Amino acid sequence: MKKLLLIGLLMLLSGCVDKEILDDINIEVGVGYDLAEDSKDKYRGTVLFQEFQPDKSVINRTFSGNGKLRQDLLLDVTRQSSEPVVTGGLKVAVFGPEISKKGIYDLIDSFQRDASIGARVFVATSEDKAEDVMKGEYGTRGNSTYIYNLIQHNIEHRDIPKTNLHILSRNYYEKGKDTFLPRLKKIADDKVEIIGVSLFDQDKEVEILPVKDLFFFKLLVDKYSEGNFDVKLKKDDTAAVKSIKSKHKIKITDNHASIHINIEGIIREYTGNKLASEVVGDVEKKLESKIEKECLRLLKKFQELGIDPVGLGQIKKTQHRNFDYKKWKDDYKTLGFDVKCNVTIEETGIIE
Repeated sequence: MKKLLLIGLLMLLSGCVDKEILDDINIEVGVGYDLAEDSKDKYRGTVLFQEFQPDKSVINRTFSGNGKLRQDLLLDVTRQSSEPVVTGGLKVAVFGPEISKKGIYDLIDSFQRDASIGARVFVATSEDKAEDVMKGEYGTRGNSTYIYNLIQHNIEHRDIPKTNLHILSRNYYEKGKDTFLPRLKKIADDKVEIIGVSLFDQDKEVEILPVKDLFFFKLLVDKYSEGNFDVKLKKDDTAAVKSIKSKHKIKITDNHASIHINIEGIIREYTGNKLASEVVGDVEKKLESKIEKECLRLLKKFQELGIDPVGLGQIKKTQHRNFDYKKWKDDYKTLGFDVKCNVTIEETGIIE
């Protein structure tokens, strides 16, 4: 009797679920936002859909609309679509240069209020219009998958610090750390590349870090599990340090921040004749000196801009009781820094 009752309840519950057949809906997988040309108070959103073909190929389709709110954009797009628009598949959101400088909070807030949007969505800025980025033809798996994998790969194996919608929102609402986002550029109809990192003061972009600074930036704000860096030595020789693992420790006193960075790596390539022990020692010292110099330069740059992407305020809050954020904002302007780095080369290959 109990089993029959349970089966009956399950049948009733199953009848309450809205059915959505994938072939009969348009799933939003990517979106780009720009300022509308006819009004500085309206957004122009370009929504990306992917249509899967029987031969497993993907057709990218985009619809654009204008509005003051994200819901206005979706309604505008819905009027152009022959199928219902569903937001649950969003993978990437890209903000154009004008909207990044104006402020992205309203749109980020709308993402958070939509329960169908996951926290692992990648958010990025673009060098040119976000609409142009959405309208490319990248790879065979669809534009959203291409951009998502591009960012994911550069987080795991290159110089982009870990970031997603959840981290962006946390940094925005928690005092003591400013946010940052990868910056994209469409370099061909079938190719996008990461050209740097956008730095934000609250929700407004104030600076762009170029690619040459990203290795040192990631050492300060994240950790490496598999990094790479080339070290130039005497006589124009170069050593390629691969499989870099790093971690950092930051301690803040009343008016001083001490950053200690530890790095382990392997020399995979060397352009000289013989990789002797003294050369290995030289690689370690040169890399230590370079990291200390460049990280210190970045810290002072952030201080001049009045931003704190490293999260020194957040760290001080955890290390000191009765933390006063208003006082910290003044203290940060005159905060002193020192950076110490220790590099250990664990392997040099099988030849030596």
